[in-house]
Amino acid sequence: MFTEVACPNCLHPIDIRQHGRHVTCAACQSQFVLDGHICPRCNAYHAQEQGFCGECGAPLTRVCQKCRTSNWAGDEFCKQCGTAMDILELLKVNYAQTTADRLHAHQEWAREIKAKEESDSQRRMAQLMAQEQARLAEMARLRAAQSQKDKHLFLLINLFAFLFLVIVALFIQFF
Repeated sequence: MFTEVACPNCLHPIDIRQHGRHVTCAACQSQFVLDGHICPRCNAYHAQEQGFCGECGAPLTRVCQKCRTSNWAGDEFCKQCGTAMDILELLKVNYAQTTADRLHAHQEWAREIKAKEESDSQRRMAQLMAQEQARLAEMARLRAAQSQKDKHLFLLINLFAFLFLVIVALFIQFF
């Protein structure tokens, strides 16, 4: 876990676990704003702005309830409108969602999953129906070919039977 940054003025190491986004160097008293974000839960430093901590999964951003601007989770005031980003406000927002709202969100999620499964099921059923149609068409073709062979065989047997009868009749007539 990255916990120190170098002061941009004197290069003195600063332990960022003791600071928020606004950092003060103990050696030269320089103040600067940290470019990245420090996780408010585990103090992991994130150079790139991201929504959740890569170490502990905590959210790194909060939305201002007044202007809907996304702010770092550790900011005390909104960067857009200056509204206080109090932790109690965050808790109030989290608990403002009623059980009915959570139930509605879960039901909507379940409907989305059901719709996707239904779509996948329809697609699989269409594939199976196409395979079944191809199988039935092949069976019909094979039946027609077998029927044609049976007709030829029947004609051939009848021809031999007729020739046999003609030969027997001629044999009887001459003897």
